[in-house]
Amino acid sequence: MAKIDLNKIWNDNQKISYFFYTNVCFLISGFASFVVGVWLYSSKNNFVELTPSSYSALSAAGLCVFTGVTICIIVAVGYLGVSYTNKPLFYSYIAFILLLILAHGTARTTGFLHKDEARENLRTSMLRNINATVVITKLGRELKLALTWDHLQRELECCGVNNYTDWYYSVHWPNNQYTPDSCCEPIHFQENSTMENCGKMPDDDIVLYQEGCFPKFADWLYHHITLVNWVTSVLFIVEVTLFILSLAVLGVLKRRKTKRRRSPRRERDPDVTSERIRLNSMDRIADARLDGESINSRPTLFELEILEEEEKKKKNRERPGETEGVGDTKKIGIRRD
Repeated sequence: MAKIDLNKIWNDNQKISYFFYTNVCFLISGFASFVVGVWLYSSKNNFVELTPSSYSALSAAGLCVFTGVTICIIVAVGYLGVSYTNKPLFYSYIAFILLLILAHGTARTTGFLHKDEARENLRTSMLRNINATVVITKLGRELKLALTWDHLQRELECCGVNNYTDWYYSVHWPNNQYTPDSCCEPIHFQENSTMENCGKMPDDDIVLYQEGCFPKFADWLYHHITLVNWVTSVLFIVEVTLFILSLAVLGVLKRRKTKRRRSPRRERDPDVTSERIRLNSMDRIADARLDGESINSRPTLFELEILEEEEKKKKNRERPGETEGVGDTKKIGIRRD
């Protein structure tokens, strides 16, 4: 069995490569989250008045859009931090990744644990909206719920919340068992016949949609929420992977910075040593002559011999015939300490 060489697949260069590749996947996931958020906002906006505030278009869809934009910014910060070896930027990148892990992990866990409770909250909200005529948005606008209910019942082919009896004795007709005309099923009417006031015929319940809107609306809504949960799960996995790779890359950046600090010293030391080696004996003698002018300095034996040779040459040039005698006399006359 062949052995796996970890140095080839997990060295410093490979760690940075894995980090960049994973960031590309993270960027693609963020763009997908942004697209899903825009799509959810446009599709849920028709029935947003009938949903609780926690399930409105500004919750799941808004979260997806915000996550997509945030991921693009975080990826840019991480890229700049690694490319320029900027540790403050890279620390900020790791902190943002950790916050996203906590946010997406909490949202995914909460949505899974409170799924049944959320369905009951949706049912209660729809029953309350049947007996309401208008709803006031956060911008202060008044929206007529009758138009929203008509659109919902025609599109989903349903009536009421649990069934058509939910409309009986509502605020629209408190003394009668009426339903909106949108509850009438078109197959029971001829092409040329009118459906006007068909909901005000209590003896003809067969012409009404028998199924309530809650099951279909809840399934339609949770189908979108399931898509959001899948996007959140993918982002969570990518974020955990990036967090582990970020810690590995942080170690690489620290080692590189340490090498850069040590490299100038290593370059200077050989130069200094080489300069010292280049000093020859004559340079040291010259330094000794300069130092000899001081009171406590004395010439060495090697320096004295060189001085003697220079003196001999000088005398020989002046008196060529008396080279040996002068030399011997001079040699005898020097006192050596």
